[in-house]
Amino acid sequence: MFEIIRNIGSITRKLQIQSNQKFNSLNLGNNRFIYIIRICENPGMFLGEIADQLSIDRTTAFRTIKNLEKLGYLNTVEDSKDKRLRRIYPTNLASEIYTELHFFEQSSSETLLQKLNNQEKEQLLQLLRKIM
Repeated sequence: MFEIIRNIGSITRKLQIQSNQKFNSLNLGNNRFIYIIRICENPGMFLGEIADQLSIDRTTAFRTIKNLEKLGYLNTVEDSKDKRLRRIYPTNLASEIYTELHFFEQSSSETLLQKLNNQEKEQLLQLLRKIM
């Protein structure tokens, strides 16, 4: 059954290679584009939320957020109620490219899953949630 995990890893690597090629010119390689998608969809998240949502350790998430902030894609703002939290918001630059990033994510998913019927897609989703 180790083949299942190998196949998941292979799919992940293929998607990462494609996204790196597509978004490297925007300095969004190494899956940085995913941060922008999630923050555009959920502006005001704090660091722990984005790290948990992406299943990434908080140190890596913090470093990537800081990098994206320097590139002009994100802004962090101190929470008005809890000074320990920093909320993350997309800039105009991030909002402008969101559609392209989201389209890539959506079309990649559709391409990967095109051979599955709706019932199989739902079953796959349930199984992945179960192992997560």
